[in-house]
Amino acid sequence: MEQVQVLDHIKKVASQVLPKGSSLYLYGSRARGDSHEGSDWDLLLLLDKPRLEYEDFDRYSYPFVEMGWNIGEDIRPHAYTKDEWLNGPHSLFYYNVEEDKKVLL
Repeated sequence: MEQVQVLDHIKKVASQVLPKGSSLYLYGSRARGDSHEGSDWDLLLLLDKPRLEYEDFDRYSYPFVEMGWNIGEDIRPHAYTKDEWLNGPHSLFYYNVEEDKKVLL
């Protein structure tokens, strides 16, 4: 499937499941443009809520994974609260994502 088609599927799922005020980013090789056939799709979900709850994986992340299965793509969503991402202790992962990320929503 073409990258534009996969991104359209991702954006459609985002519009259906993410709460108002959320942000969605693509990062990693797909965002940098150095992916190859079979590369995964790394997504950063920033939720506008005070804290993540156990159910948030099922509610917000799992629909992206399931959509990936349905279209034959490996979708890897990683969810954080906006506050946690922007104000929390910043790891190497944070800096790598920030360097690559592309806004999807």
